[in-house]
Amino acid sequence: MKKLLSALMLSLFPFGAQADFVGFAVGAAYWNPSPSGEVSYQNYGSNDFEDDLRLEDAKENVLWAVLEHPLPMLPNVKLVRTSLGLEGDDGTLQATFGNVNSGLPGVDSSITLDQTDLMLYYEVLDNWVTLDLGIDVKLIDGTAQVSRQGKSTRESDSVTIPLLYGNAMVELPFTGFFAGLEAAMLSLEGNSVSDVTARVGYESNIGLGAMAGLRRQSFKLEDVDNVDLDLTVSGPFVAVYYHF
Repeated sequence: MKKLLSALMLSLFPFGAQADFVGFAVGAAYWNPSPSGEVSYQNYGSNDFEDDLRLEDAKENVLWAVLEHPLPMLPNVKLVRTSLGLEGDDGTLQATFGNVNSGLPGVDSSITLDQTDLMLYYEVLDNWVTLDLGIDVKLIDGTAQVSRQGKSTRESDSVTIPLLYGNAMVELPFTGFFAGLEAAMLSLEGNSVSDVTARVGYESNIGLGAMAGLRRQSFKLEDVDNVDLDLTVSGPFVAVYYHF
C-alpha cells in the first residue's frame, strides 16, 4: 500500500509549485485533547472511555520539522512527533478486558498512541494561497492496559498506516496573519484513521511565528493484538515555531 500511494503521488504531482529556495522550519505545540469512544478485548464487548474507564483529558506535546526545497521531482518533507497518553482511575468495566473482570469498581486504565508522521508532499499552489498534496506515513506505537487489585492485562503493538495528506493555507497579504487546514486520512476494510488540524496564526518578518487552533484525531482499528479500538480525541492547541 505504501509503495502504491508513493507511486501515485509521484505520478500526479511531479511538477508542483515547489519553493524557490531551501527552507526549514521547527516548531512545538501544547495540545489538550478530550477522549471519546470505546475499546474492546477479543469478543467480550465494549467499554466506553468516558463512562466506564473514566479517561481524563490529556496534556500533550507535539514537535515538528519541515524541509522544503526547489527540486521539482522530489517531495518536500515534514516530520511530526505526537505524544498521546490517556489515563483513567476508579472505573468500572462493562465488559471483561483480558483477565480483569467486568462489574467491579476500582479499575485503572491507560491508552497510549504515540505517533510519528512522515509527510511527503508537493506544493501545488504557492502564493497567498498555498496547497500541499501528498502522503502521510503514520507510525503508531499503541498500548492498552487495564488493572485492578493486582490483576492486569496489557496489549501493545506498532502499526504503520499510509494516509492521504493535504494542507491548505490562506495568507492575508502584507500582514503576517494566516488561516489553514491540514488533514491526513484513509479508510480501508473497516479500519480508518483521520488527523485534522484547523489553525490561525501570525508569522513575523524574521520567521518567528505563533498559532492556535483545534486538532482532532480519530482511530478505528480492528483486531490489533486482540484489541478493537474506536477512539476520537479532540481539543485546542497553541504552538510556536521558527521558519528559517
